[in-house]
Amino acid sequence: MIKLKPLLPIVAALTMTGCVTTERMPDGKTRIRFSDDTANSLASLMPAAVVPGNFAAASGGELDLLAKKSAAGGGVYLYFNGRYDFTCASALLYSAKSGRPLSESDNVGCRDRYYQRQLALKQAGQPYDRAAPAYDAYNPNNEYWEKLKGQTLGQLATTQQFATRTSTSTQLERDGSYTITLKFAGNGGGVHVAVVPQPFRVPVVMENAVEQAKLRNGIPIDDWVTCNVLLNYDRTVDRGQRPRHIAPDAYRQYEVRFNVASVSCKLGIR
Repeated sequence: MIKLKPLLPIVAALTMTGCVTTERMPDGKTRIRFSDDTANSLASLMPAAVVPGNFAAASGGELDLLAKKSAAGGGVYLYFNGRYDFTCASALLYSAKSGRPLSESDNVGCRDRYYQRQLALKQAGQPYDRAAPAYDAYNPNNEYWEKLKGQTLGQLATTQQFATRTSTSTQLERDGSYTITLKFAGNGGGVHVAVVPQPFRVPVVMENAVEQAKLRNGIPIDDWVTCNVLLNYDRTVDRGQRPRHIAPDAYRQYEVRFNVASVSCKLGIR
């Protein structure tokens, strides 16, 4: 068993708030972890719950929040192993975790777009769901959709940790640290369920030790980074009807909240 020991140079400021341990991996990299109690207590703070983790283990074989651009074109980003656009993915996630059924509009829209996407993939010569029936706008097949939706909801209900990845610019804070804002590609118009990471802005933690040392010593890094992030499911929230003084596009009644469990970044865009 690999011995654990404190890693003071990287997380000295965070050790004040809880237990931090490191584990030397076979490939020479170092995994840094908080205790569960510490991660939970830091979730509402910044910096908080931000440490490199085992990203591959959480994403393998599970429904994740990794954005994949549709092979059918159109610039659409898909989630849950390339099945659903963000509007449907967030609605399904809220339904699975809250126990509430999809609204009629979400159910119909997600069903139709799923069938239309399979047809577009087939026509583009790309892999597609061969079990999905042909899309009929006047008489869409609901039986297959209900089966597929039920399988997705069941898997989401039992999944507590989700992998995601974000490529974004860094921001230099007043204390000299660099942070990023966690974003989801395709999270635009038409979405009424918000996927909310806690905290929203997180410190940049570089996978490369030399680059991390530069950050620690106040040496500027490239503006853009790509970060693998692990999110632990927290809870769902119904914020109630939109207040009149808030524009419809600026308000999300339903939220699925996650605590940031780990962050591991590289320079540039993938």
